[in-house]
Amino acid sequence: MEQNPENIIILVLGSPGAGKTTLINSVNAEIQNFEVVNMGTLMAEEVKSQNIPRDRLRYLPTEKIRELRKAAFGRIAKMRGTVIVDTHATVEKGNKFIFGLPINDLQYMGSIRGIIYVDASPEELIKRRLTDTVRKRENDDEEILNLQRHLNLSVVTLYGSTYDIPVYILHNKEGKLEDAKADFKSFIKDITENSEYHDRSNS
Repeated sequence: MEQNPENIIILVLGSPGAGKTTLINSVNAEIQNFEVVNMGTLMAEEVKSQNIPRDRLRYLPTEKIRELRKAAFGRIAKMRGTVIVDTHATVEKGNKFIFGLPINDLQYMGSIRGIIYVDASPEELIKRRLTDTVRKRENDDEEILNLQRHLNLSVVTLYGSTYDIPVYILHNKEGKLEDAKADFKSFIKDITENSEYHDRSNS
């Protein structure tokens, strides 16, 4: 993957309900000099005039999803500094799984330097989805959620192996937000510091 010294992209992935966005928002004020973008929000902005809710994007035709994703990748690639991308490895709709970040398209996003996978058990995911009044989630059972979790981890492993990107696993345990925040900040620091070293060593 081509490296851009002006751009450090960190992917934050996980199943819907794992707490990615909550975790990112909770440390937003504590970590300086980085920008947060949400792939779903960027894609929804592309069809804002059509009044399509972001939770309905997965039901659009495949080619339309690809078009929106490509536009979002283009916007992210133009950003400078450290960019945290909040997104999904897979999205499930009625036992059908859609890959959020096709591996051959990752290069169009920019210089990805690290992947943080926010993990949670199926039991934790179900509990959080039931109490989420903001997002409309799929009514998945434990079997489907466990399958999605295994698919996600497989996809993340493939990303890391293909592009030689370090993968960090963060278990966002129920009632342990402070511990998750500490791990998250430590991972961000390790990614950015190693990226700076890599850039200096190749200059």
